[in-house]
Amino acid sequence: MIKNFKFSFVLFVIVINSACSQQSFYQPIQRTEDFLIDSLKFEAFEGFVEVPENHQNNNSRRIQLPVLVIKTPNKNPKEAVFWLDGGPGGSNIISRDKINLRSAANALKNHDFVCVGYRGVDGSIKLEAKKITKAFKGLDHKMLSEKSIRNIRETIKDYKADLKEKNIDINQYHILNVIEDMETVRKQLSYKKINLLSVSYGTRVALLYSYQYPEIIHRTLMIGASPPGYFLARPEQAEAVIDKYDQLYRENINSGYSIKETMKKALQNVPKRWSVFRLDADKIKAGTVNALYNVDFAVSVFDAYKKAAEEEDYSGLFMLQKLSDVSHPKVMGDVFAKTVSADWDNNKEYEQEMRNSHAILGGNVSLLYAATSKEWEIIPIPSAYQKCRQSNTETLIISGDLDHRTPPEIVDKKLMPFLTNGRHIILKNCSHIDILSVVMKNETFIEQYFGSGEIEETTFIVPEKVDFTSKIKIGKFKIFLFGMFK
Repeated sequence: MIKNFKFSFVLFVIVINSACSQQSFYQPIQRTEDFLIDSLKFEAFEGFVEVPENHQNNNSRRIQLPVLVIKTPNKNPKEAVFWLDGGPGGSNIISRDKINLRSAANALKNHDFVCVGYRGVDGSIKLEAKKITKAFKGLDHKMLSEKSIRNIRETIKDYKADLKEKNIDINQYHILNVIEDMETVRKQLSYKKINLLSVSYGTRVALLYSYQYPEIIHRTLMIGASPPGYFLARPEQAEAVIDKYDQLYRENINSGYSIKETMKKALQNVPKRWSVFRLDADKIKAGTVNALYNVDFAVSVFDAYKKAAEEEDYSGLFMLQKLSDVSHPKVMGDVFAKTVSADWDNNKEYEQEMRNSHAILGGNVSLLYAATSKEWEIIPIPSAYQKCRQSNTETLIISGDLDHRTPPEIVDKKLMPFLTNGRHIILKNCSHIDILSVVMKNETFIEQYFGSGEIEETTFIVPEKVDFTSKIKIGKFKIFLFGMFK
């Protein structure tokens, strides 16, 4: 296998080098600096692969995507692990710091680790849309006003015109073409079967990969799974998690205090300003949804709401508002290209659904997406890939019981019935980001699962209970300075 791999790499470099020698930024796949992972050195190869923008038309424009391969020292390696990171709008090339974990080192003892850049984010074509990102901040401190939404729509029109002028077809930046990019690399590297390690958005790529090429996927591990139809977060998802925190607080603290009622009080009485800065209740709500991605962050936000409601101190909620402004993806074109093509149903009134919500945090950013997605006129992927269907691929999904973004209840109801060989682990006291952290800190789990399919739930180290003591302390002066930056 090792000889075949090296021979394949030589061919890979020759083919790509001849195909895109005129690309000024192009670098062939070649040995690069070793990766130091848990004090162990692993050979690494980096460079670019060239693929057609439209995989259905080999004569379409060529785009270049970065590739990273970290090699196992095993002379008889098992199936390679392909990484599928979160997003959309995020890179799929993992950093040296992120992979410097003992769990990764253990997995690399028997498996190559492969990253293929996401089209639209990595490589020669980036669907970056800074003006749309800026427009999502809203106008006149009213993020959800009709004026703000009209501004986003107009900005999208201008961006589409810019793409047309550059001859970039946004309809080709969907998940199915991402899968074909992966397949191009898999074939070039002569892997007969592969494993998929996916996170959040990447789990949808993994699921559709198993639909498209079931014979290729050996095992798939999904962390925070996103079933078809759920790229657009519903307000009730965050509401349900806030209710869970409320219940946990009462159980842990033995108190009649209500997080949810405190939040309601603070939001009903948002002043016009904190210090010299205008406040926008909708942005505060959007920032709160972002905070729910991590348990410690969520707890600190609940503390900020308490100070606002009981002491009229809105400094912490203003900080949330500012964090909302900086949290919108820069590569907005990719976000819409992936999500609209995969999930959008023209027969559904998404905008009205968001506006009619009575959830405490309302539609917030989901309303902005719902109200502007039609403006893109993006062609959907085939309907067979927009819904769950039976899969025999050996699949393990790991969820968190406090995850509002990919709730375990939705996974159980919408996805698990279709996974013939699927298993679902729900980690206690974990939210969306926490799940990945818990899995990656487990030194043997990934290697054990991909190597044998065996799993030991008891090896995961999770908090026994949620600690409702705020661990994030930011003084008012620092918040004021942060507020000065646009």
